[in-house]
Amino acid sequence: MPAKSKAQQRFFGMVRAAQKGEMASPSSEVSKAATSMSKSDVKKFAKTKHKGLPNKVEVEEGHKSCKAGYYYCYTDKKCKPIPKGFKMVGRAGYLRKENGHTVDDDSKTKNGNGNGNGNGNGNGGGMGESVDYSDTKLMKKYDDEKKRHKEQDRRMKFGKFYDKAKEVKDRLRPGEVKRYDKKLGRYVSNKES
Repeated sequence: MPAKSKAQQRFFGMVRAAQKGEMASPSSEVSKAATSMSKSDVKKFAKTKHKGLPNKVEVEEGHKSCKAGYYYCYTDKKCKPIPKGFKMVGRAGYLRKENGHTVDDDSKTKNGNGNGNGNGNGNGGGMGESVDYSDTKLMKKYDDEKKRHKEQDRRMKFGKFYDKAKEVKDRLRPGEVKRYDKKLGRYVSNKES
């Protein structure tokens, strides 16, 4: 993890000096970095050579604003048209699928009562209500629940010690030998059936 600029390398040089006790009165930023980072990480940043580094790296401020019907692609760093069946959500402008609906289907409803849950009854009940994907708090709640359920499922399947179960799976059984098979491009066990 080398420094990205000369300024960053100089800063971490001061942090390293503060960690060693060679700096008399470090600034608040330097002392804060010195206490929060490990010595090995600071050393990696501080020992970076200056050759070929810019003086300062410019930080991108947010994302560029694109015209209507376009979104900013962070990987390609340019505006691209929004694909059909997707919409922009939240302040960051992430793309989300539109629950299987295309852009043209927005005016139609499934059962005529306006909520579009498709059960054919009057008010639709609570289970089939549509989800507002632009609500970031709700989406975070769903993501947290999904993560928690995944962990619980894994624990029910393997017990408390999931990591040890993975190790045991990869361990050799008694009398087992693994050889590299060039045709398959992987290690093959003599116990495989």
